[in-house]
Amino acid sequence: MRTSGFTFVRDGVRLGYPFEAALRSLLPLCDELVVNVGVSSDETLDRVRALDDGRLVIFESRWDESLRQGGRILAQQTDLALARCRGDWCIYLQADEVLHEDDAAAIRAAMAVADRRPDVDGLLFRYLHFYGSFHTVGISRRWYRHEVRAFKNGRGVSSWRDAQGFRRVEAAAADRPRKLRVVDSGARVFHYGWVRPPTKMLEKTRRFERLYRGDAEVERALTDHVDGAAYRYEVDEKVRPFAGTHPAAMAPWIASADWPFEPRRRWLRRGHLREDLLDLAEAVTGHRFFEYRNYLRAG
Repeated sequence: MRTSGFTFVRDGVRLGYPFEAALRSLLPLCDELVVNVGVSSDETLDRVRALDDGRLVIFESRWDESLRQGGRILAQQTDLALARCRGDWCIYLQADEVLHEDDAAAIRAAMAVADRRPDVDGLLFRYLHFYGSFHTVGISRRWYRHEVRAFKNGRGVSSWRDAQGFRRVEAAAADRPRKLRVVDSGARVFHYGWVRPPTKMLEKTRRFERLYRGDAEVERALTDHVDGAAYRYEVDEKVRPFAGTHPAAMAPWIASADWPFEPRRRWLRRGHLREDLLDLAEAVTGHRFFEYRNYLRAG
């Protein structure tokens, strides 16, 4: 059973993406690792090549900025890498997602079991979304708890919408992509999209938001988060302390963190009443009501 990893990145150095850590965390699971490097204004391509691993399959692409509405270009860039995967299984990480080395055995075991089940398309991973610092994890319902990150190749799977997850396109119903049927991998994805030095966070957010909206809308949306040339993290964001260990590949990033983040714990916040009431209901019942799930659990 051959495994292909795949990902994409553009201007990863300039925007503070831990893409090298992401690649290092993925390589031990792969027979090949396909990396789509968007034409960049920094040394991202050189950094990827410097990993100097024979399993790397590197190619460059130029982004079509006309596809930026709704983040569609992210799915297109994901699919360009997926199309080059030759393995029986595909494992995907985005440039700010990192796997923990302690979970590698669980992923391999889950793939081996799922490979023998024709009713299973892929594997589900549990997410840890770091916000503000490497020691605080988002806990509100705005943070999705699970997503598909590994699946069987050759089943018509493609990236869905803005590349958060995947759907399966079948010839008989090409206009109705269906959710993948999955089982748990027993593994975690460490998501660092909302933790980086505040100056890089501001530039990254501006660039990222432009994939969804116009420049004027972006600046209006960022009004409450701009502090000179830096991003102002939301101290009212619901977080909890992280007491576990980070992936080893992230050690240099975590050691270099030098900005403060001191959250204020509030159950009810102005402008977030519906979300906060649903969070309270989840805390009381243990159930997340009206949760969006981009997958189906196999029996």
